[in-house]
Amino acid sequence: MIFSGAAKSYRKSNPMTVTPLLRPVFALVFLASPLGAQNEKPSRPEAVKADSAVVAQSVSEGERVWKMVEGEPPAGLASRDLFSYALALCESGEHPERLERLFATAARMQERDPSKKGYGNFRWSWGHEDVFDFNAVDFCMQSGSLLWLRHQDRLDNATYRNLKTLLELGVEGLLRHRVNESYTNIALMNAGNLVLLGEALGNPAAAAEGAARLNRITFHLSEAGIHEFDSPTYYGVDLTDVLLIERFAQNPRVRDQARAIRRLLWTDIALNWFPASQKLAGAHSRTYDYLRGQGELDEHLRSNGWITPPAPKASGLIYLAFQEAPAEGRFREMSRQFPRTVTQIWGTDRDQTRTHHLCADVTLSSAATGYGGRMDLPLTVDLPGPRDRVRGYFIPDGRSDPYGKKKVKESLAHSKTIHLQPLWTAAQRRVDALGLAVYRAADVPEETATLESHFVLPENVDEVWVGGEKVTIKPRQKTEFPLKPGASLVVRQGTATVGIRVPWSRDVSGAESAAALVCDGNTFGAMRLTITHHRPGQARPGDIPPGAALWVRIGSGLAGPEAVAAWRRGFDSARAEVKADGTSVSLRVNGTDGPLAVGTSAPFLSAAAPEPATPRHVLARDGEDLGAALLETVEPVKSAQKALSSNILPLPANGGTYAEAEKGLVLPPMVVADDPAAQDGHYAWMPSTPGERAGSSVGRIRLSLNASGEAPRYLWGRVLSPTPDNDSFFVSLSARRETLLPPTTWALGVRPSWTWVPLNGDNGKLLPLLLPPGLSTLDIRVREAGAKLDRVFLTTDPAARPK
Repeated sequence: MIFSGAAKSYRKSNPMTVTPLLRPVFALVFLASPLGAQNEKPSRPEAVKADSAVVAQSVSEGERVWKMVEGEPPAGLASRDLFSYALALCESGEHPERLERLFATAARMQERDPSKKGYGNFRWSWGHEDVFDFNAVDFCMQSGSLLWLRHQDRLDNATYRNLKTLLELGVEGLLRHRVNESYTNIALMNAGNLVLLGEALGNPAAAAEGAARLNRITFHLSEAGIHEFDSPTYYGVDLTDVLLIERFAQNPRVRDQARAIRRLLWTDIALNWFPASQKLAGAHSRTYDYLRGQGELDEHLRSNGWITPPAPKASGLIYLAFQEAPAEGRFREMSRQFPRTVTQIWGTDRDQTRTHHLCADVTLSSAATGYGGRMDLPLTVDLPGPRDRVRGYFIPDGRSDPYGKKKVKESLAHSKTIHLQPLWTAAQRRVDALGLAVYRAADVPEETATLESHFVLPENVDEVWVGGEKVTIKPRQKTEFPLKPGASLVVRQGTATVGIRVPWSRDVSGAESAAALVCDGNTFGAMRLTITHHRPGQARPGDIPPGAALWVRIGSGLAGPEAVAAWRRGFDSARAEVKADGTSVSLRVNGTDGPLAVGTSAPFLSAAAPEPATPRHVLARDGEDLGAALLETVEPVKSAQKALSSNILPLPANGGTYAEAEKGLVLPPMVVADDPAAQDGHYAWMPSTPGERAGSSVGRIRLSLNASGEAPRYLWGRVLSPTPDNDSFFVSLSARRETLLPPTTWALGVRPSWTWVPLNGDNGKLLPLLLPPGLSTLDIRVREAGAKLDRVFLTTDPAARPK
């Protein structure tokens, strides 16, 4: 038998001593993770009762894993499945004899060469020759930590030793996997695994590092929102991550953070939930199901009673066995309040924002800039109907795959259905959205044969008008309806309408693109508005980039044909102004609630500020920032705000002011260090060796300013920047959550000794900071680790030089 009561006595006399290579843990006092009891203690991990039905289903699904390891494993065997199946077996008490083979197979997939970058990590699949996907250790250790927390005392000696070695080396893999805080789902998983394994294995340094990483994630969420916004796949992973941390971590502060993040996620889900189609609606950051918007989140939705049909099976099903109670009822109430407008941020850049307007019978959503993952949906509509109804979405396409069904090799480890990544910008006012896509040569691969902009819609709607003429759509029958320039495509479903106009388009030759409503006979129940940018034998852009603008308007609660006809006439007659040539594109349209405008100009690297700009809320409903309020209740956000409010730097109406960098709010992984050559002997930096390339989306020096008068200010810094790879910061300025200066590169140049360097603009001249009277916040953030900042000088005199 693998379970053995003799195991405990053996372990006391034969302790394992696999020591992971630990990195230093840097944290300010206010960011430390106290271990003293501050709230209710969690149940002992082994005492948590698992849901027997979920466990039974997980064991049943895991049979496929056992069939793969009985002989020589096939190429498709995933390392994470070995651990999740082992956990299911331990929870059920079934087949203990199988554990030894599962762990032996996992050991063969773990990198055990200390000289390799992937030391302690796992090959994602058996067929991979090396560690290509460094997330593998995070997925494996999620089950591994629970195996140890809940079942170590019931393993026989050999199985105990094998699992302990796997886990201790796994800790090393987790420590080496430095995950950016914006990679939300894996960052949470990595931090949680380090906390749980560190606590379970008696490795306080690993637990402390996991807590420090979770601190940075929590702070990043309060500053930048959820980067992987409204992903029907990754929100499921996120919820699993925080569920396990909140349920099993011993550190009370860590549990508090996990609870706050869980509530943030459920608030996000509730606000973006469309009951009329039973799905997470609106623009998505990353999706594996373009057509229907389903994914791993469905498992959590089903277990919490939000959906009733069977959800897709997922490798993480076993974790739902530990869910304590359904999501709070108030979240369901939020999802039923109409109309509502949701605004949220998903990054620190000006346009990393999202807007979603929901009515009871239709929703419209847009992201102000592209996500950058080539799996995003930046402009969407959702109509009522069953969960399998096709969504409405924009997709830039270079391989005749408007429905996201053709996988391509995305990395050495994975194949995905990816699309193109043009310059994208959008503006939205409630029921109107205006989006612009511009295809630059670098956006389109050499082998591309087609170049199209699609807006996909459900085929089974009540009525369709093309250019004012009603048309008949027959399922699975191929047909096309040309759409003249400026004309509208309108669909009606019940009391809801969706209208689309193409105010501007251009193909690769510089001519106006052809557009048509296309029914291609697919079996998915989808039709598409397709704007064709390519020409025979020519798909890649030339000097004048092709592109398209889409103006989308929704109508709600339209009772009867007359109301629908009036709505259509209003949309058709609404004015659109276009200015476009080879060097710029700008559009302005008259929306129902006011004008919308977007634009860009050569070299088409960025977009002009959209009108209106989306408010920079963490997560807001009708202007009330619910997300910020949730995160302000926990550390490190609470202490950071307190520190800022109690340490404000006054700026006189005229003249200059000095401030020591280390006396501002220094956020890890930036730290305060000593140098006799620095003013007062201290400076702030993110540690690195000269030439080492590293950065952080969280590490920064934050100064709270109180300016008298409105004179522009000029910023200087006393810096030390040893190499070209360690010679820059980002600078940003905000007031009352409004961006005054988006993250701007502060290029220092190589400065081998302490030197005063000004913040210059792109023209090489001093960049004026336009501070309003009163309070504002200056952030000097890590761009390249290793750059050091001793002090700053802010002055109203552009001719002044610091001493």
